[in-house]
Amino acid sequence: MALNNRLLKWPARTPTTMHDQVRRIAGRLYDGVLSPQDWYDGLAACGSALGAGNFHHLTVDVQQGVVAESLASLNDPKALETYANHFAMIDERFPVAMRLGEGQVMLDHEHFSERHMSRSAVYVDCLAPQGMKYTMGLKVRVQGSVQQYVGFMRQADQAHFTEDDRQLALQLLPDMVRATGLRTAARELAQQAQWGLAALDALPQSVLVVDAQLRIGYCNPAAERLLAGTEALAQRHGSLRCLDGAAQAQLQLHVAKACGWHGPGCAGVQALAGQRRRLTLTVLPLKASHAAAAAWQAPAALVLVADPASPGGLSSRAVEQMLGLSPAEARLALLLAAGKTVKEFAAAEGVSWHTARTHLKNAMRKTACHRQLELVGLLQSLRAG
Repeated sequence: MALNNRLLKWPARTPTTMHDQVRRIAGRLYDGVLSPQDWYDGLAACGSALGAGNFHHLTVDVQQGVVAESLASLNDPKALETYANHFAMIDERFPVAMRLGEGQVMLDHEHFSERHMSRSAVYVDCLAPQGMKYTMGLKVRVQGSVQQYVGFMRQADQAHFTEDDRQLALQLLPDMVRATGLRTAARELAQQAQWGLAALDALPQSVLVVDAQLRIGYCNPAAERLLAGTEALAQRHGSLRCLDGAAQAQLQLHVAKACGWHGPGCAGVQALAGQRRRLTLTVLPLKASHAAAAAWQAPAALVLVADPASPGGLSSRAVEQMLGLSPAEARLALLLAAGKTVKEFAAAEGVSWHTARTHLKNAMRKTACHRQLELVGLLQSLRAG
């Protein structure tokens, strides 16, 4: 079912009303750079101004022959799937649209006769059952092999798009092209940020990003586990805190230096002793222009926290979560990575050699390792990460 009842009704076009229409629609499109709903509403407003009942926004990688994104006002997922699977590759409108330059418009009736439309599988078997016929196509972005189009379709009982419609579309296109570019860039940046955070979340090392006042902007899962298990270092009200006053003052100085408060940003290392474990803090500068510090528009520091007593800084709990091992299997893997033997593990754990071997077999099965040496190599690669 088309979204006709949601499309706005615009007044008759005059130079003044056309300018107002373009300005209002452009505002919606720019709001849609970061908001999917606003982007949808902006395209719907474009369609309404053009007298179209439906729109279809497509992002196509022509080299790979795949549709990277499809957004349509047609509220019929089955019809959209049928088009993508059976009609997209034979749609005669696509070759015409592909010849357009960025910011150009195509009216289908100028390329296909009524006779052709009455015999075309796309028009007869795909568009007509949905109550649609005439199409206006706009090419809004070309980036390498990726092309983005917006198609507006009129109901079958309406006349084809006119030259006045084309002129209004040409008025809308500069803002549509620019908003499409901004939206694409924003989505790419968001995807890159997600990949970066996913990588940091998977690291066995404890990583934090703090500002000059030690406010925590990012804390990966390994750091959260470490802070929850030590009395020497903690997170208090969103800030990184050493429980010892002298250690806190030293950490504050290292972070201030890394943030460039006392000249060019420089790194620092600090040992932190607690009752149960000893930690090493490495503080590294992040420039204000770096993506990690961009949220504050100010210098930030990267804080790496390691436990020297743990092989390579890896904890048993971290190995459990990363590799899906049981606590005993994780402890065995860590000891093997530290150069110990299965017999030494059995003696340390107070279990039989047979039980220790069973733990080893289970660890190798869960990590898809075929030899003990491969398991050791896996733990060493995590440690080196």
